[in-house]
Amino acid sequence: MKTLAEKQIFTYDDITRLPEGNYEIIDGERYDMTPTGFEHGEFEWRLAEFLNRHLKDKGYVAVGEIGVLIKRKPFRLRAADVVYISKEKALQKPKGILEIPPDLIIEIISETNTAWEMTDKVKDYLSIGVERIILVDPQTQTVSLYQKGKKEAILYNFDEDVVLIEALSVKMKELLS
Repeated sequence: MKTLAEKQIFTYDDITRLPEGNYEIIDGERYDMTPTGFEHGEFEWRLAEFLNRHLKDKGYVAVGEIGVLIKRKPFRLRAADVVYISKEKALQKPKGILEIPPDLIIEIISETNTAWEMTDKVKDYLSIGVERIILVDPQTQTVSLYQKGKKEAILYNFDEDVVLIEALSVKMKELLS
């Protein structure tokens, strides 16, 4: 366990030299993330592959705890499971941590995630202008869709069509089975 004297506070100036690993930075403090399981990783891959197949000419898809800058001060950095960013927003394929909001972020909820953690993460994504945030919960087989400018989330089950982005929809049951 770290003592108070050992706690490292990160700032935006550290962005190019952050240590390797899976973590988020919330108000300068590093919060390590529990490694995900095989099923979680497979869901990420299937969703990213689906998006890439249908949107590769329109934008860029990445998977695997992609760094998304929320705030410079205090430094706040989130790690997203799957992101899609259109070529309208990013003329070239992004490198490093995203400093512009993606069009779509998909998070796979793990058994270790709490409701308040996911709500806080969604609020952060909406605060920077992410158009759509989709939370996929394999345990309850539900999907929650949050949209920029809308106060209510839309809840779907795995049998229903979920619009991921611009006329691209999918039934999670078909994609993830």
